[in-house]
Amino acid sequence: MLSEDAKESFISATALVVITGHEDGATDPGPSDALYLANWEYGVKPHFIFLDELRGIAAISVALLHASQVFGFNLNSHAYLAVDFFLCLSGFVLANAYDQKLRSGALRSPAFLLKRMVRLYPMIVVGVGLGVLALQVAYAPGISLADVSILAVGALLLLPAGFLLGQEAFAINNPLWSIFFEMVAGMIYGSVARLRIHFWHEIAALALLAAALFAIVSIEGTIGPVGFGNWRTFFEGFVRAGFSFLAGILIFRWQIIQRIPAVRRQIPLFVLIAVLFLPFAVPRDIYDFVCIAVIIPIVVALAAAVPQSEEQPFAAYLGQLSYPLYTVHLPVIQLGSQFQNVTNSFIPLPIAVSCTLLAAVAGAHFLHTQFDRPVRAYLSRKFSLN
Repeated sequence: MLSEDAKESFISATALVVITGHEDGATDPGPSDALYLANWEYGVKPHFIFLDELRGIAAISVALLHASQVFGFNLNSHAYLAVDFFLCLSGFVLANAYDQKLRSGALRSPAFLLKRMVRLYPMIVVGVGLGVLALQVAYAPGISLADVSILAVGALLLLPAGFLLGQEAFAINNPLWSIFFEMVAGMIYGSVARLRIHFWHEIAALALLAAALFAIVSIEGTIGPVGFGNWRTFFEGFVRAGFSFLAGILIFRWQIIQRIPAVRRQIPLFVLIAVLFLPFAVPRDIYDFVCIAVIIPIVVALAAAVPQSEEQPFAAYLGQLSYPLYTVHLPVIQLGSQFQNVTNSFIPLPIAVSCTLLAAVAGAHFLHTQFDRPVRAYLSRKFSLN
């Protein structure tokens, strides 16, 4: 059995090699370490504000990718990898917020699941509603009411009903597929968090998922459609989500960020942007695997190690906007594209795309402030979740 000292030495060496590229040498705790340790000493969960900023940037990158697909302009983008960033970040954030409570029994699995539903479902309902509107007006106006009902009810239940009609898993609003997998990953995490899992078992689980992930990207050629394209890729999505979510949890549980010196915020920012918008032609299968298995977990760890010593309202705002924007941007883009078609491209394409994306951001802001936040606050009070 591995001793605690050996386990800590292994994790420290691994973190040092991954982050710095060196196998020896010691570093003094940086500001982020001091803040992190102080917070934990007084029982306060640290809030990693720079992760909020990166989450907002990732959501915007997905909106840009879908705009390029719907409006039909060329964009050299790997922004589909933002989903893997979201899942890794989600695993880290949930472990930071709930690991101790779940392990101690202070928070039971049903209450944790209810918290997740309150967090995610208000905007799921809005996303489905806008998806119905876009489906009827822009995407497939001739679709029958029965088919629309099947797609809408399936999406509300987070079920891949689109496959029943020969379409994508969540054809009514495609980004809902990743919310389904995040919900499933959260349910599994909430159910097993109390178990005392051996350190080497965690490594074995991560390694097995990495091997399965490599096989999947080799078969598909890219991770892009994994999770929603068809029944095969849908089931492959459990591996995609499982690896990134578990990686995020283990970044927290192995206390990786305590072993990283203070990081300048530009480093994880530039790395993430480079991952999502690499301007060079590369083999997508290898690129996707390396990004998901290595680079994205490093970005999450580095971003969490950015010093939290000052207020950053814009970063916090981007984090708040990210989920509403993610759930509503595609229907808004489809409606904007339909307007462009109806007007025979009277408005120049760059202006039409810019205005549509601004409308998506404005809609996300309105929904966050006037709907999502008040509804979640009400439901939290009603179910005594605070």
